[in-house]
Amino acid sequence: MLKRSDLFTLLDAAPTLGVSIFMPTHLRGAETRQDPIRMKTLLAEARGKLGEAGLSPGEADEMLAPATDLIGDHDFWQHQEQGLALFLGGGAPRHYHLPMAMPERVVVGPGFHIRPLLAALAPDNGFLLLTITADHVRLYEADRHGLRENTEAGLPGSLAEITGEDEDYENPQQASPANRPQVAPSGITNAQVQGDSPEEWRKGRLVEFIRRIAAALDTHVAADERPVVIAANAQAQGHFRLLTKLGPQLAGIVEVNPEALERDALHAAVLGVLQPHFEARRRRVTDLLRARLGSHDSRVALEIPAILDASETGRIDTLLLASDSAPPAAGRQNDDPLDAAAAGTLRHGGAVEVLPNEEMPAGAAAAAILRY
Repeated sequence: MLKRSDLFTLLDAAPTLGVSIFMPTHLRGAETRQDPIRMKTLLAEARGKLGEAGLSPGEADEMLAPATDLIGDHDFWQHQEQGLALFLGGGAPRHYHLPMAMPERVVVGPGFHIRPLLAALAPDNGFLLLTITADHVRLYEADRHGLRENTEAGLPGSLAEITGEDEDYENPQQASPANRPQVAPSGITNAQVQGDSPEEWRKGRLVEFIRRIAAALDTHVAADERPVVIAANAQAQGHFRLLTKLGPQLAGIVEVNPEALERDALHAAVLGVLQPHFEARRRRVTDLLRARLGSHDSRVALEIPAILDASETGRIDTLLLASDSAPPAAGRQNDDPLDAAAAGTLRHGGAVEVLPNEEMPAGAAAAAILRY
């Protein structure tokens, strides 16, 4: 899945001549057999554009070879999302599976064409879901389309993994004493062994369990700006909120036993919690834009030259782009001014939002809310 850091990697590559290819893909069904055919067609278009840019047929084939190899890779095409972006030149080839369909597009020129990727970086197209029960701790890479489990985050797997024993902290009041784990010879209570009452002992184990989860997640997301949602029972998520350093990045809590829900139901519950968060964020931006336009505030730019200048000097707080704004003109190299504006905005710590065309002022392709 695409992250903001991936976008900077593409920008930093800055090849003298780069190839950017976008296409819709399919998750399953007969349509998956059409995707490699579509890729073959797009590579033929890229080969022609590389020739126009001065490369010989052999040089063009060498540059496109990593993508050509994918055409016959059956396994690759069986593991797609709704869109695919492929970038060649400037080092190792890179591809990204995207949660929305991409328009078929080939752009050849200096640098990479990044604008189609920006919608995939919208907050509702990327968040993290942490689920906690005594038996399972899971982290999901998530978007509005679904959940994908991340098994490489280094989180504790279960309470037993931490303590060496099983403990049902979901409903401890329902567990009979005979079913609770013994940690000492028969007849010696937990309180005698630990110096605490059984309830204090169980709470201490839970707090240590959650503390380790929080520390591992904080480390994992240190360079990740996506919002995080927690799904757990009241006791577990209460401890997590006290122990995590996520701050405002913790965008929502779903009080539920996540292992009791099918994945689709869990995903729907999380989206229900996050939707007001996403809508409020977008509404703040669009309301501010309208207010400044209505009062003729100079801290708004609608003309592309002014937007470019502001992006280069770090004056853009939020750049708004129309979702259907035109790609670079056919036959030209990648000199897309909106690409440059988005890159400059992101490099100076600004935000980029992609809005439906009808939400843009006066049909503008772009609008900038300026810091000063």
